[in-house]
Amino acid sequence: MPKHEKKRKNKKSEAETTVAEIAPEAPVATDEVAAEAAAGADADAPTKSRKGGKNSDKKSGKKAEKAARKAAKDSAKSEREQAPTFKHVRKKKLTSGKGPTPLEIGESLVALFNAGKSDEAESTWYHRKIESIEDDGSVFEGWKGVLEKGKWWKENFAVLSMKATGPYVCATGFAVVYSGRVRMADGTEVDARECGVYTVEKGRIVREQFMKACFGA
Repeated sequence: MPKHEKKRKNKKSEAETTVAEIAPEAPVATDEVAAEAAAGADADAPTKSRKGGKNSDKKSGKKAEKAARKAAKDSAKSEREQAPTFKHVRKKKLTSGKGPTPLEIGESLVALFNAGKSDEAESTWYHRKIESIEDDGSVFEGWKGVLEKGKWWKENFAVLSMKATGPYVCATGFAVVYSGRVRMADGTEVDARECGVYTVEKGRIVREQFMKACFGA
């Protein structure tokens, strides 16, 4: 056999050996790449899932908020449609203005009175220029007038028991019913019943008017 043919055979054999050695490893490399890709996909899955969950929650929250606003709007519209219309009524309703509402002041006054702290109720809620009107039409002016009347009352009456009931509230004030028993200066004991009507402006009582009970034995 000529030398050049032998060399060709040797080169061919070496080439086949090299291919044979490399060929089995190719699938392994491919499997490793596929495994890494799969692992990467698995690692990304929770992140994508969390992102998807957050987006879903945001969308659900926005839908719920939108539905709530629509329901409130529809309810307000329904109330306006059902409300009666009058020809002879002011468009602007009465109000006590800014500050604590008649309800808040009334509840505080009743609670303080029933706790034996009527002086504290007056100093907390009375305006310094308050008008205090008795059932006979007497008008005590300002904080000094209230103190003067209170002093006279304590010198001439002893409260045996007294309870405040209420408040009965409106847009500009409230009313409280007082009932109990008192002893007068001469020792006579009598039942006491009266209603106090309070006008509120900007979080303070600017007028109180007392009305005596004229019914019952």
